[in-house]
Amino acid sequence: MNGNAKDIDAYWQYIRGICIICVILIHCKTGVGYENNLIGSWNFDYWLIFRQFINFPVAVFIFLAGYFTNIGKAEQSYITYISNRGERLLVSFLIWSAFYTLINIIVSNGDVNLLKTLAKLLLGLSSAPLYFIVVLLQLTVLTPVLIRSIQADRGTKFLFLVTPIYFLILYSYCVIYKTQMPFYQTFFPGWFIFYYFGLWIKIRGYEPIFRRNQLINSILCCLIGLVFSIIEAYWLISIGFPVGFACSQIKISSFFYAFTIINLLMVTKPHIDNKEITWLRLIGDNSFGIYYVHMFWIMISNKLLSSIVLLGDILPIYQIVQLVFTLLFSCISIFIIKKIIGEKVSRRLLGF
Repeated sequence: MNGNAKDIDAYWQYIRGICIICVILIHCKTGVGYENNLIGSWNFDYWLIFRQFINFPVAVFIFLAGYFTNIGKAEQSYITYISNRGERLLVSFLIWSAFYTLINIIVSNGDVNLLKTLAKLLLGLSSAPLYFIVVLLQLTVLTPVLIRSIQADRGTKFLFLVTPIYFLILYSYCVIYKTQMPFYQTFFPGWFIFYYFGLWIKIRGYEPIFRRNQLINSILCCLIGLVFSIIEAYWLISIGFPVGFACSQIKISSFFYAFTIINLLMVTKPHIDNKEITWLRLIGDNSFGIYYVHMFWIMISNKLLSSIVLLGDILPIYQIVQLVFTLLFSCISIFIIKKIIGEKVSRRLLGF
């Protein structure tokens, strides 16, 4: 997610900072429990609509992973690229997956199924965000092939259709079984289009969608995408789709919205003066580490905040308090870990 943070210009680190803040907000307390609550039902509507605003970070992270791919290294040696990149991702993934698996075992008082626990550990199911690393590992294996495809301009139309075809499967599954497809977010086709688009721009360059009034039109597209996403979320719920699917980042409208966000980021970059925003740069530089550790602090904050009765009645305030707590302690814990074991060891083993 981060690459060499110090070598990437401030703009993209600020974007990473914003994205990881949105990731934390997505994992903060949800509004699902308020859906049929006569007094606090507004919390559900607030949450569902707000989720559509922030349903872009993983797509942007995947796009940036493709956009910042080292093309030269990928071209030099398929095996070397896969082993080096894969090792960096796999080692930290296994350590953090084991960490969250252990926490789950402790929480369940040791009442666990060994095979299910092992499967969760290997598939990144011990903690919600770990699927992202599994997706990156799959895309890493495909990267050299995708680079050659883009350079030779072969199979482009088919490759851009991989994710839309996957969407047909996801929606069909929901229609038939009235539930989300297992591991739907873990398979690479769900995110493939963003990674391929990032690689495409890296190799072919960015072509503006609009020839005139680029900024205004790009903002309008974002607003259209957002409205579309809100409408689809409520429509899916009304026809019996699971709330988890309706609110998620992996649905047609959310992907359209994410693409409009990416387009806006590309359009605004040349016009942004990279003034130093220290706090946001700090968050962006540590976004990969925060991605790994934030769920631990989310769990801690849920324990602490659940005892404050009135706070639970106003979801936006609860989420703000939880966000600040999680972000603060995530950054502090990353700083302490780096100081204790050293940045080199921390980066190799823990990913930050």
